[in-house]
Order: sequence, then C-alpha cells, then structure tokens
Amino acid sequence: MCITVPHSVRMTLFLLVMLANAKAGAAGIPSLTYPPSGDLQEIRSLDVYPDQGSLHVLLAGSARGQAMSVLRYLRSQDGGHTWSAPAAIYTGKAPLNQSIHRGNDVQIAAAGKHLVAVWQVPGSGFNGRGPLATAISSDGGDTWVSGPNPADDANHDDHAFVDLGADRKGRFHLVWLDNRGQERSKGLRYARSADGGRTWSRNATLDGETCACCWNTLAVSLSGTVSVLYRAADPRDMALAQSADGGASWRHLGRVGRFGWAFQGCPHIGGGLVPAGAEVLHSVVWTGDQPEVGLYYLHSADRGGTWSTPQRLGEANGVHADIAAFNDHHIAAAWDALGPEGSTILAAQSTDSGKTWSAPRRLSSPGAFATHPRIAATPFGLRVMWTEQSSNRPGVWAMARL
Repeated sequence: MCITVPHSVRMTLFLLVMLANAKAGAAGIPSLTYPPSGDLQEIRSLDVYPDQGSLHVLLAGSARGQAMSVLRYLRSQDGGHTWSAPAAIYTGKAPLNQSIHRGNDVQIAAAGKHLVAVWQVPGSGFNGRGPLATAISSDGGDTWVSGPNPADDANHDDHAFVDLGADRKGRFHLVWLDNRGQERSKGLRYARSADGGRTWSRNATLDGETCACCWNTLAVSLSGTVSVLYRAADPRDMALAQSADGGASWRHLGRVGRFGWAFQGCPHIGGGLVPAGAEVLHSVVWTGDQPEVGLYYLHSADRGGTWSTPQRLGEANGVHADIAAFNDHHIAAAWDALGPEGSTILAAQSTDSGKTWSAPRRLSSPGAFATHPRIAATPFGLRVMWTEQSSNRPGVWAMARL
C-alpha cells in the first residue's frame, strides 16, 4: 500500500526519523523492538495490514491452556510505537495447528472501521488441512463475530495460501489456492465482499493450475486496480493476474521475471508486490533457476504489462521477501537470508523509484533464527516485522524501523 503524505509533513518526519536514528546509533540502541503478544507462548503466523495511518496485526500460535492454535489481534495508530492489548478473536473455528506456519499465514485487511480476518481450519486435505474461516469487525477491531466461508465449492479439503486486501470503496478482495475441478490440481481462486465480509461473491478461477504451495500476494492500487502475484505451474516463475474493474473481470499479464525455471516441485516461496502512483508496480521475486538462483527486484511502469530487467537484491542466499512504498519514489524491500548463523533479516531502500539501492542492512539480532519479514508503510515511516526463535525467545515477533 502506498501512503500519500504532504511534502512538508514528509520532510519533517524524515528529519525527525534521521535524528532519532542518529541518536540511537550514537547511544548503541538498536531500532529493534519486541511488541506485545499477550498470552501467546509461540507465534507461528504473522500478518500486518496498513490502513489510513493505522497498523493492523494478526498473530496465530499456541497459548497457555489451549490445545489448538489461537488468534490475537493488535493495532497501532503511531507507526508501531505503541500497541493495543492483544485481543482474542474467537469464533469457535480454531486454526489448524499444522497448517498455520510462516508462508501460509493467517490474514487480515482493513477498510476504515471494517476488518476481515481469514484462516484455515481442520478438514480432509493434506495433513488434515481444510476450508477457510473468517471473522469480521465493524468497529475497528474492538469486537469480532464469525463470518462465512468465502469459498463456494463446499469442499472440506485444502484451501490455503490466502491473501486479502481492500480498496478505497470498502470492498474486500481475497485469493487462495484449492484443488476443485476435474483436474484436481491446485488453482488460484478469487472472491470479493462489498459488505464488510458478511457475504462473498461467486468464486472466480484466475488460473486453473498453479504451483501448489507458494504464498500469493494481492495488491490494490489507489485507483482500485487489483493485482495478484503468484507462482505459475510451468515454468515455475512468478506470474501476474490483474483486474481494472474491482474484480469483475481479470486478465493475465504474463510472468514477473522471465527466468524460465523448469521445476516440478514447490519451493514454498512467493513474492512481494506494491503499487506506487497510477501506473507503477514494484515487485520482489525469488527463483531457483541456476545460475540465477536468488532474490530479485523488478518494476513496471505500465501496470504490469512489461517489467524491468531483474536486479539482484543481496546475495544468492536471500529467500523470503516483501516490499513496500512510502511514496512514489521511496521504496524498501526486506528479506531473510540463510547463513552460518541461521536466518537473518535484511533490508535495503531506494529513493529513486528502484533505480539504485542502499547496501543491505541487518535488522534482526545475532543468534536468532529470523524469518519471513513483512514490511509496511505508515505516516511515521517504514516498519519491518518478522518472527524469530532463539534459546531464550521461542517463537516471538519482532519489529524494526527503517
């Protein structure tokens, strides 16, 4: 999501952030923080959604005295400086323990006071995975009620790798993978809600055969264009589907990075996508194609019709990534990188619309296994969140400012 901030305010905020960073560096105080998680003993899933200056976070994991995974919701109105107390979302439909993990995260989106949360419950699919469940709020997350299953196939097998967003008209847009149909291969499905998640449209198939277990990324521009980045079946490159009419009709815009990766397995790695301005899309994608294996940045100046030459971010060990735009020119990417110490969170920024990038900066603390960062733009700056494990912190979530 792109946050539009007046130039004078943006410059003031920029100077204040730079001064704060300088003071923190001089004092040896990192920008790394560990926000509250309430009664969660281990966090398995994290999603963040920025909307109208607020950050909405949905966590899932294990809690004291609970056999199944539980959901906890938080919000911040000051860029993550302070947070609401973690609130339980209870609908009687608990997430399935083995299906809730990074890369198949529970999801949340907001449109003003209206919020929708989506997750996966037990069923007859692989490893016990089943259909979707939702919870909705019409008071900014203070209270929640159970919502309907957005999938209309009536199947109880695997519906997973969900992503969710909202447009300026208050419509919610949802994508996921399931294996309905005669071919029984995984396909990309879509539904939308115009009433805050109380009802959902008839499902549309955006691609009948995709990679089976890579996360999908849905991005909505300020003009209402809905774009979905997903991993195609053959070749295993990332692909783009797009709707210019709020989800009523769709077109395929081809691959985002033409690596031609011939691979029959699933890497469990999706990508990042964010609009900036009326026509521009920024993306980060990963490929396993040799010798180009690694993480790449691309941009499109024509809403995804054509893409720039892929530009590597970091070293070849970069894996799970996300991208965000503070304004039309200032963008940032965050990713995890595997190394001798485990998995580390890195980030880089560009202030010239992706033409050049800063050197990667380490965000996570030494000795922690940190993974699957999410990055969000707020009026207070860019924030990166991730989950990590260490000997004294089993399954927590962390945040750093850029």
